[in-house]
Amino acid sequence: MTKTCLLYTLLLLALLAGQSCTQKVDDDSPTYPLDPLTATEMKKVVQILKDSKTTTGKDIFNIINLKEPPKAEVLAYKPGKPFRREAFTSFYDYAKNGVTEAVIDLNAGKVISVKNIPNVIGMGLEADSVANAIVKKDAGWVAALKKRGISIDSVKHRSIFTGDIGIAPIGHREQLVIARRKKNNVDIEGLMAYTDFTTGKILKIVDEGNSFSAAVDLNYFKKDSVRELNKSTKALIITQPDGHTFDIKGHEITWQNWKLRYGVDNREGLVIYDVKYNDKGKERSIMYRGSMPEMVVPYGSPDLFQASYNFFDAGEYRLGQGVAQSMSPGADAPENAEYTPAILHRENGTPFQIDRAVAIFEEYGGTLWRHSTVSRRATNLAIKYYTMIENYDYAFTWRFKEDGTIDVDVELTGIVEVKGVHRVNEMDKPDKDDLSYNGHSFGTLVHKHVEAINHQHFFVFRMDLDIDGAKHNSVMEMNSKLVPPGKDNPYGNAFYVDGTQFKTELEAQRDVDYLSARNWHIYNNMEMNDYGQHVGYMLMPGAQAKTFVPEGSLLRKKAGFLNHQFWVTQYAENEEYPAGRYPASNKVYDGLSEWTAKNRAIDNNDIVVWYVAGITHIVRPEEWPIMSVHHMGFSLMPFGFFSSNPTINNTNPDFIKKQFKDVQLKQEGSDIEHE
Repeated sequence: MTKTCLLYTLLLLALLAGQSCTQKVDDDSPTYPLDPLTATEMKKVVQILKDSKTTTGKDIFNIINLKEPPKAEVLAYKPGKPFRREAFTSFYDYAKNGVTEAVIDLNAGKVISVKNIPNVIGMGLEADSVANAIVKKDAGWVAALKKRGISIDSVKHRSIFTGDIGIAPIGHREQLVIARRKKNNVDIEGLMAYTDFTTGKILKIVDEGNSFSAAVDLNYFKKDSVRELNKSTKALIITQPDGHTFDIKGHEITWQNWKLRYGVDNREGLVIYDVKYNDKGKERSIMYRGSMPEMVVPYGSPDLFQASYNFFDAGEYRLGQGVAQSMSPGADAPENAEYTPAILHRENGTPFQIDRAVAIFEEYGGTLWRHSTVSRRATNLAIKYYTMIENYDYAFTWRFKEDGTIDVDVELTGIVEVKGVHRVNEMDKPDKDDLSYNGHSFGTLVHKHVEAINHQHFFVFRMDLDIDGAKHNSVMEMNSKLVPPGKDNPYGNAFYVDGTQFKTELEAQRDVDYLSARNWHIYNNMEMNDYGQHVGYMLMPGAQAKTFVPEGSLLRKKAGFLNHQFWVTQYAENEEYPAGRYPASNKVYDGLSEWTAKNRAIDNNDIVVWYVAGITHIVRPEEWPIMSVHHMGFSLMPFGFFSSNPTINNTNPDFIKKQFKDVQLKQEGSDIEHE
């Protein structure tokens, strides 16, 4: 017993020694052109804007970000050389139409461009708490609540962008406001106010009458009241007593044959840069930049509020990063993780540091390969980032494998969106005052009078793939097809792979097809492997969903990326956000649909691949009051990039060899052979 306790203590000490629990204060100067802005630089940006009278002091900052240098400059950069250092900002004043964009030269300490963008709406979250003050002054709103027996002082308010459903003048900051009791987390259904935040007035009150508005104890999740009642498992400790294998220098990570950079963007979250694989001493480029620049969550109830409830969580709320919080060690990431900080900013322009923003860790990856008694253990490098946007929590993990594969994993958890309903039993017919269609409701009861609404999540990934260089890249769609039974297929078993090479952007607007095992081969036209095959990577879809929102609808106009699950564009410096820079705006359209209408050449070019990963979420009762993690994602897998398995000469770690001895064919005390 004493030995066991001592061993356990030593393991914990070794684990803690291997962890990085201390965080660097943001006092380092950037050392690479793509390093995110430091806190010092962010403060400098705001001060330059104030000193130059570009901002008034009332402005709300959408974004303070690094303005990444032109790609050609970054690719040509040599360590130790000076480099361009610019910041991009976007900000607005409630009292004014549109937003202002400015670019600041941090090396010169001056504003180099200012641009006013009329008729667009900036991002929101913290600053839109003004909804409460606006609607409380409106006599009609107070009366509508009173009619339901609810005092204005007993409620709080939240709001969402109206987008194309809005009725305010174009460019005004308009939102739908809804109320809920202060000590309750279900909305007062059927009562909404079109509210113009620019003028500070309600434009129209929508009162749907008999919708559910009673108070209900819905067992809503509260982090401060979680009770730890269930017995935990016995200790399962992930330790690396010799330290981790990867090396972090600033924002550069090297591990095994991988070399890459990362950063945390104030709009996109985790960004992966400059991914290379060391192939027998030669560094080979795979991806210049990878990120998740936009997502949308359409809800499936036909009422006005849910029809507006189509969050563009990156473009409208910058992934909630203005209120971001650190990760929880041992749960959000394993205890052998190295945590690195990130500098984000509040909407008033003030920077703040998230200490445990990014988790970098090695993990057991199962079996790398096996045949007979020869087997190799797989180890992966994972880079993980968590964010919370109102009720939902999302994690994005880029997983780099020894065989050259890159897996992208999304975790969905948090609290599902609910609404109050009259019904209390799923077996009962929908109440006449609850929305339904032919006896079907639009969600799942998770509590009496509480319905979790059917919805979907769509994540748009942008990958600037540079397979063995930024130029000469192409995309071919691969479909497996049956040879028609007959003389060419007498036994009915023959099938082949049919490749279609895309020449233009419109040709490359495609969808997942599991029946044909469809995938997409991104390859270099000029480089071949030993067998005359183009070196390349294959995008392999994971679980998928198509939108139920029909073509021509308001959401599809705004989220044109939902038209297809796979897109390819010719690289263009300012084409970053698939729904445009300001998707909260009324009747302003930008993004993938508009860009690809140019139908530019994508064959033998510098190209960007876009993948729209989707999931349909029909909520289960087991996902209330908090949802267990659901995983989804896709893979980028080498296809012809190597001429053989690059891990054939891998060895298993020494500690495994020491811990497990070979099985003896004849064991002592046994009269049978062992294998």
